Amino acid sequence: MLRYPWILLALVFTFQGGHTQTDEWPTFTIPEPSKKTRQNTRQNTAFTITQLNYERADQNKDAFPNAIEKLVHFVQTHANKVEVDIRWNKLPASSPRIQEASLLYMTGQDAVVQFSEVEKKNLGQYLQAGGLLFGEDIRHSNTVTGQLIGVGAGVIGTPFDRQFKALIGDPLVLGNAGRKWLKVPKTHPLYSSYYDFDDGPPMGAAPGGNVHDLEMLQHRGRVVAVFSDLNLSWYWGDPLANAREPGLKWGVNLIVFTLAQRALGAPLPASR
Repeated sequence: MLRYPWILLALVFTFQGGHTQTDEWPTFTIPEPSKKTRQNTRQNTAFTITQLNYERADQNKDAFPNAIEKLVHFVQTHANKVEVDIRWNKLPASSPRIQEASLLYMTGQDAVVQFSEVEKKNLGQYLQAGGLLFGEDIRHSNTVTGQLIGVGAGVIGTPFDRQFKALIGDPLVLGNAGRKWLKVPKTHPLYSSYYDFDDGPPMGAAPGGNVHDLEMLQHRGRVVAVFSDLNLSWYWGDPLANAREPGLKWGVNLIVFTLAQRALGAPLPASR
């Protein structure tokens, strides 16, 4: 039996919902790890979450500074079957080091998303190589009452929603391939890769909105971007967030899903 059950997900989500009819998946064989491989697994499965900083983002409105740190801590203390060395950092969108990230994380609210040509090409290279970007329209809460500040939480078509999707659809990023957003079905492994969410994403971080689903973008047989209008990062970064644990648990699912995609190897060859 494989010591790391998440590897099996590489086979599971290949055949589950959410893929288009044009996806073509190769056959995979995952061998039983040798004793030497098992001993060095933690060293060989380092997982880095990189928060993507961009020039016009306001760190007081458009980001949760502690979100990744708190999510990593939750994984380390609650998800003991996720046996990977999880690390995190923050990098500008222009940094070549984002190519080393296992998962990119980008948030915004009132930000003006204006990427330079270098930044767009850098992000495009990462996504086309099979990387995964989680983007989210966020809302902070009052530090005393815990009530969410601002309007538009959970509402479709917010400024950041439009800007983020325009960025991914830019010719220097993914072009036309970056405009085919799909709702994430409730049967998708993002809701079952570690913890079970039978009803889809945890709700409550964006009350009163008209959005109830996550969205995803697929490219060359991989999920390359997940977008949320549901403010899930609030659960990660704010100790006052109501019903915080479900949001953190979903964050674990995102990490495990990303690990499973990495186990599949390189994305499918580009179509000609």
